[in-house]
Amino acid sequence: MILGIDIGGTTSKLGLVEDGKVIAHARISTSGHTDDHAFADALADAAIALRQAQGDKAFKAVGIGAPNANQLTGIIEMAPNLPWKHDVPLARMMADRLNVPAVLGNDANAAALGEWRYGAGQGFDDLLVVTLGTGVGSGFIVNGRLVLGSAGNAGELGHDPIPRGRLCTCGRQGCLEAYVSIRGMRKTYAELAGVGEKDGILSQEGVLPIAEAARAGDTAALRTFHDTVDLLAIGLANAVCATGPRRIVLFGGIARNGELLMAPLRDRFQEVLLNIYRGRVDLTVSALPDDDAALLGAAALTTL
Repeated sequence: MILGIDIGGTTSKLGLVEDGKVIAHARISTSGHTDDHAFADALADAAIALRQAQGDKAFKAVGIGAPNANQLTGIIEMAPNLPWKHDVPLARMMADRLNVPAVLGNDANAAALGEWRYGAGQGFDDLLVVTLGTGVGSGFIVNGRLVLGSAGNAGELGHDPIPRGRLCTCGRQGCLEAYVSIRGMRKTYAELAGVGEKDGILSQEGVLPIAEAARAGDTAALRTFHDTVDLLAIGLANAVCATGPRRIVLFGGIARNGELLMAPLRDRFQEVLLNIYRGRVDLTVSALPDDDAALLGAAALTTL
């Protein structure tokens, strides 16, 4: 049994993984802790409680997926969407608290491993998995290997620049993430509707209110999805030029909007693809239950 942990900007999820399945879940808030050490304590407490609820069967290792995590060092490196803006050696912190080996990797890489081994990416040794949530993450499988790069942080599709100037949380202007993340879509709707970023339907969290408004014919909501589709298609087409995946899997809250997103995205994606790739790259959504791809992938990090 392996403990998988997925660190998110709002919530951190834990899962006990056995025989390729998540057999138990838990979650804690990522924010609200006095510092990163208090957060690690809370994670360890949740892990121990989860283990005890399963008869106190020991887990062999811990795999952790987190934003800006470097698999080569075991450190979360100044993640803009997490509460701590300094380096956090979370692999060592969890290994010390739980007395088992711990591996830390990028959360999108973990999701990619989960989809590749257990989900919609099975059978595709050239695969791109894109997470569309608080931010935009990506994990690339090329020739059957997870791409890490020379410094351990390759594959940041969300910070590819596009010809727009909105400020990203990373400090640069014009990143894809500033537009096609949940935060980006909400900002786009606010701009198009001429409302405050917490007014009207934006008083509710996430992108579901925008999706519901789009289905009801709201002009600003429809234009928000149109702009998001356009920029996401361009970002995905650029990524195809770099690694030539046979399949792209979308994962996360935005991807769960069904054909409102996917139907126009498939069409626009084919339009902007380099012609040699048209009709040769499959675009789909995660086939795993909510949260499980990230947890299964985090656990799989321990076997690389």
